[in-house]
Amino acid sequence: MKIRNLAATTSVVAITALALAGCSGGSAEPAPSDGEVSGTLTGVFSSFFQETYEEIAAAFEKEYPDVTVDFDYQGGDIGQLVMTQLQGGTAPDILTSFPGGDPKDNADNVAPLAANGLILPLDVTWAEDLPEAWAADFSYDGKVYAYPGALQPLAAIYNQSKLDELGLSVPTTLDEVLQLCADAADNGVYAYAQGLGEAAAGPQMFPFAHTATLLEQEIPDFDEQLASGDITYQDSPWVDIFEIQQDLWDAGCFGEGALGRSREQGGNAVAAGQALGIVDVGAVLATVTAAGPDNSYVVAPMPANNDGETFVTALPGFVNTINAKAKNPAAAQAFLEFMGTPEASAIYADGFKSVPVLPNDQYTPPAELEEFAALIADNKGTPLPTLQTEVQSTLNQQLQAMFLGNTTPEGVAESMQAAYKQ
Repeated sequence: MKIRNLAATTSVVAITALALAGCSGGSAEPAPSDGEVSGTLTGVFSSFFQETYEEIAAAFEKEYPDVTVDFDYQGGDIGQLVMTQLQGGTAPDILTSFPGGDPKDNADNVAPLAANGLILPLDVTWAEDLPEAWAADFSYDGKVYAYPGALQPLAAIYNQSKLDELGLSVPTTLDEVLQLCADAADNGVYAYAQGLGEAAAGPQMFPFAHTATLLEQEIPDFDEQLASGDITYQDSPWVDIFEIQQDLWDAGCFGEGALGRSREQGGNAVAAGQALGIVDVGAVLATVTAAGPDNSYVVAPMPANNDGETFVTALPGFVNTINAKAKNPAAAQAFLEFMGTPEASAIYADGFKSVPVLPNDQYTPPAELEEFAALIADNKGTPLPTLQTEVQSTLNQQLQAMFLGNTTPEGVAESMQAAYKQ
């Protein structure tokens, strides 16, 4: 599954499952080339992060003066665009993709792209530096296929200025979360500006933030047990996670009109001080900051229990891969090697308001990300669970139904299991 950045598309975190007509299975092999790094290098990236990519591209051209970088920047659903380009044979050398994924899906994720022979394995020196906890997100069948970019939190983004104004604090336990909801209401605001109206993305954010503490710690091999049939969604901590969502809804944590609210509207509400925070991916911090530049913000893990032991869900956002039919594979390989240097990785992380996946002693997190960076360094960050396309879609739709009173936490889990492809 993928989490797409709010800045890149307002329908964020929808999974594109375009069938690739005529795609053959199996991993691609690096295209033959004379190894000369020259010529024109093409790529496609999100327009929201154009400044970041252009800064890296300019540094790359200084390193490789015989290469002319010709990158294209697009808004909207970048994943769908890439899949359409691949299908039509018009994709550039460097692709914007998403980590992990299920090889059975036809989507813009590393695993299915590699399984279908659509991207090339990388020949890069930094491959051995990939942290073990995250390596599977960028690899397939023992080979690395993607530059990992940066880890962004899936956590709460709070308007610290508004909290200070109201004399409130970031919660560290689940009971404190519910108390924050009550305190917010008493002060004429609401706690969490979730965009529950986005059926493709909004409802899932709080549950995903809670998987770090409730799912990954209790059943770290949940995906494997699910695939083998040893466990089901309804016989797992997923039900506990959905029960918390129901409690939050009943407590009014999301404010009025949440089921008609988009994630973009939610971020704007936080920036305007109408809400205290939003649980979302870290890239949203950039859009919230842009909408409310006079505020200070802080990113904090989302408590899921009362014992004070909270883990944070972390995930790579965009990753970069090489088109298996790249016209300039040598320059493409050189560019992704360059992306893994400390200097380029730090530029990338700063632009994405995230923490580099590759160890980097030249990166200093901004104040709002210090706690997240510390949790990652303390091995308290956990990857996002892998959900099949239909399962993720079902999760979002059924959570909306639960908030409307049309199903239960157990019912949401049962529907996910029914959608699961064994």
